Amino acid sequence: MDKDDINLQDLIRYFDTYNRSDGKSPATLRWYDQTLNTFLGWLIETGRPANLGSIDENTVREFILCFQEHLVHGHKIKVPSVNNRVRALRAFFNWLYRKGYTETHLLQDVRPPRIPQVIVNTLSDEEIAAIMSGLDHSTMTGSRDTSILALFLDTGVRLSELVGLKTRDVHIEDQYVKVMGKGSKERMVAFGNTTRNILLHYLVHFRGEPALPGIEEFFLNIYGYAMTKEAVRTMLGRVGTATGVPRLHAHLCRHTYATDFLINGGNVLLLKQNLGHTTLAMVDRYVHLATSKVAMLSKGYSPLDKLNIRGLRRGRNRGNGNHGSGLKVFNRDSGNLPVHKKKNLRTE
Repeated sequence: MDKDDINLQDLIRYFDTYNRSDGKSPATLRWYDQTLNTFLGWLIETGRPANLGSIDENTVREFILCFQEHLVHGHKIKVPSVNNRVRALRAFFNWLYRKGYTETHLLQDVRPPRIPQVIVNTLSDEEIAAIMSGLDHSTMTGSRDTSILALFLDTGVRLSELVGLKTRDVHIEDQYVKVMGKGSKERMVAFGNTTRNILLHYLVHFRGEPALPGIEEFFLNIYGYAMTKEAVRTMLGRVGTATGVPRLHAHLCRHTYATDFLINGGNVLLLKQNLGHTTLAMVDRYVHLATSKVAMLSKGYSPLDKLNIRGLRRGRNRGNGNHGSGLKVFNRDSGNLPVHKKKNLRTE
């Protein structure tokens, strides 16, 4: 059979076999499978041929454009999701080229869309205090949930890493956890005295016996089964709503840990190790976040505020005009701001 006549579905299956035998993680396998089968489904739905010889760069670009404009609950798909799809497609077509199915890398010139570097509003000290004090440490679920939040905020572990923790991975006296990260890479992450005490309280007083002999996870539900990712997400949503921090979620805790770690004097190389990132480029965003947070803290060092200047005079309204000596202060609420000026101030 000519290579151009091979059906895309067969190639996707070959690619999956290659990745499984190469030891790719289940999450990576799902990522490829979802993206490639979505692409295959789009080809069939739009009446396009699904053999390799009929697919070119423009075909893939049309799919990407369609994906970008697709609405989910009335909103376009976010740029990071599009970026992920493009990277998966590029990996697949690069594999086709390396294995000799194509003479060139068809997506050589297709670049993932740039992800905007937005400033994440991390949890404030007040929000963290409200969350932690809002839990009842004297109950099984309260002690367990406090332990989960303490680990999130004091180690920056991912949700998948936390639910995968076994009792043998949590070294309370030595104050570190051993987690299995992305790419099946194991690492150790230290935690502080506060987290040590919280974890010890949960382990000694509230972590019951597992429901079945083979259950080794550290965090259990009330029935003795391992906590799942969905159960932790639900817990975080419930706790966030109850404590006045409805935006609480696992990755926000990770952002908060990384930012506060740097602000408190932590080393960038150590942060890279703790987060389980492979390159320093991946922790750059946290340096940016920390810098932004420190910039906001600098409001307390305003030179003019320190001078405590008194006697600044406000302008007086005389007739229809705004005449008077001294510093002129416009107030939106007082109505003395000209209408044509309001629009300008809003857009600045």
